[in-house]
Amino acid sequence: MFCMSGDSGDLKDSVDFWIGGYQAEGSEPGSGEGIWRVTLDVRSEQLTGKRQVITTPVPSFVARHPSKPVLYAVAESDEGSVSAFNIANGALEHLLTAPTGGSFPCHLRATADALWVANYGDGVVTRFKLDDDGVPTGDPDVHRHAGSGPNSERQEGPHAHYVHDVGGGSVWVSDLGTDQLRRITSAGADGIAAVLPAGTGPRHMATLPGGAVVVVGELDARLHVLSADGREVLHAGRRALAQDVPQGEPCQPSHLAMGVSEGTRSLLYVASRGPDVLSVFAVEEDQSLSHLSDTHVGGSWPRHFAVVPDNRGSGDLVLVANQYSSTLDLLRMTPAGSAEHVTSLDFVAPSCVLPVT
Repeated sequence: MFCMSGDSGDLKDSVDFWIGGYQAEGSEPGSGEGIWRVTLDVRSEQLTGKRQVITTPVPSFVARHPSKPVLYAVAESDEGSVSAFNIANGALEHLLTAPTGGSFPCHLRATADALWVANYGDGVVTRFKLDDDGVPTGDPDVHRHAGSGPNSERQEGPHAHYVHDVGGGSVWVSDLGTDQLRRITSAGADGIAAVLPAGTGPRHMATLPGGAVVVVGELDARLHVLSADGREVLHAGRRALAQDVPQGEPCQPSHLAMGVSEGTRSLLYVASRGPDVLSVFAVEEDQSLSHLSDTHVGGSWPRHFAVVPDNRGSGDLVLVANQYSSTLDLLRMTPAGSAEHVTSLDFVAPSCVLPVT
């Protein structure tokens, strides 16, 4: 989770963000500095107050408990782990660190009573039970998987990449390596929710206003719209961006999310690495997607972004973590689906941005 569920009736003059990322180029693997905070002045649309809050290794993804003052962070390394931190007066206090039972954890999903971890390296999905304070407790449930896909370089085995909460205690997990959405509940693995075309490489998901789920393929650079139960493909793979990418050049969509303001809640935003653009789609009543624009993100390799309302409540501000350019870049989005780059802030290898709520 990564975008704020905005309420345009409660506009803010400023929004703080937690920032996770990777180590600086040339540093030893596993030496990512820690979790930072940055402040966005919504009126001036400027980024200020960059400050490191705590040191923790390779926090490439962070997530917040839905109601408790607890922040979670992965340590994306061969022997994966996850840490929990108490949030107090803008500071973080380390509570615990626990192994995930998998390698290279890359995504977290926190619900009221569980913390889910997607381990990219070996496809393991880990579920930690949370106590009444939101702290992981007991031994986690570790769910392994098997399978492969046609891309021998990227799909030699399972690669859990994202956990999507579908309600009722169930989640879907996108497995880039097997082209599947795996269904897991608190009781354990519950089969396959959906099988995507071979070579899709499913990455992130979002729920559309009508209840359908859109999945972006990292390997096929397409958007796939599925029914809420995953049993039906409502709309076959749509290109994730309109512009052509030269043959041999990378095009790897990363994150996608819905608009949050009154005028943008029917807009879908999709970031693509390589072309380095943020694409905007209108979600139609039949859950189909109409392309509106592609806008350069102002940096290189947009790995993740967060969405907050602008100061008028009609458009959005999108803060993008551009990993390779080592910048945070801000884009202004209009209800018509156009975008404009506003400002940039130097920041070493950012990979996750999360509004402080």
